[in-house]
Amino acid sequence: MTSSSRPPTRSQVATQLEEELLAGNHAVGTKLPSERELALRLGVSRPLLREALRSLVEHGLIEISPGRGAFVRDRTTAEAARPLDSHYRRQRITPENLIEARMIIEPAAARLAATRATPAEIEALRDAVEQVEGATGILDRVRCDVALHALVARMAHNPVIDTTVASITTLVFELALRTSTDTKVVAASAPYHRAVYEAIRDRDPDRAFEAMRAHHESGGKLYGKDFNASLDRVARRELERLLGRPVPSLEGVISDMMREQPAPINSDGTADRNAGAAGPASNGKEA
Repeated sequence: MTSSSRPPTRSQVATQLEEELLAGNHAVGTKLPSERELALRLGVSRPLLREALRSLVEHGLIEISPGRGAFVRDRTTAEAARPLDSHYRRQRITPENLIEARMIIEPAAARLAATRATPAEIEALRDAVEQVEGATGILDRVRCDVALHALVARMAHNPVIDTTVASITTLVFELALRTSTDTKVVAASAPYHRAVYEAIRDRDPDRAFEAMRAHHESGGKLYGKDFNASLDRVARRELERLLGRPVPSLEGVISDMMREQPAPINSDGTADRNAGAAGPASNGKEA
């Protein structure tokens, strides 16, 4: 049998279907053809097709409702960026690496946000700043801090910036664990959240850029020997100290915590004043 006559593999079928979805051939919310129809069109067995569909579910492209079929879903920015997380972890990222990258990306995002943000987004940013300032525990503050910076990235209304920042969210969470347990870093960087908000509110791009740049620069000067250490190791140390127990899977614990972080904007674009960092209380005291 020649290679041209071989039936397609699960990976090939999944890739073909993914390309069709990403090309916009099926609108979000629409139902895909039945398994039987898809299997016939693609020339594969239904068991192999089901495996390919499961791959699309794992990639966040479709959802399968038992008894109803498969439906196209809107893939979130976080889901699209998730594959990069494991790649970053293999690079032995340090706080210095992350801060350098954030100083390139986030001040520019803040500058754009000052001219592009909607009134609802600016209101949500104000709420996010108040949540950080009113956080009652270290983990609470970490979750709110990560949400605030993600919001500023979204306010730039640039999908490349949004996806780039989403791809480093786990690393940002790890760095925030180190930041929020150091009273000197907290004291040095805390005022800049409100400064960024006020500059964006006042539609002052240069001031927004400078406030975000100074925010990252102020904390980076105070990390000491941790500045060039493995960020994963630093985060594990701080998390184990906070929880009072060993953490077998840093990635798993952080993933659970990130699912609890506040969502500053509702799906209709309005500010969500009821959003908060829910979940188990932190053992750490507010610095």
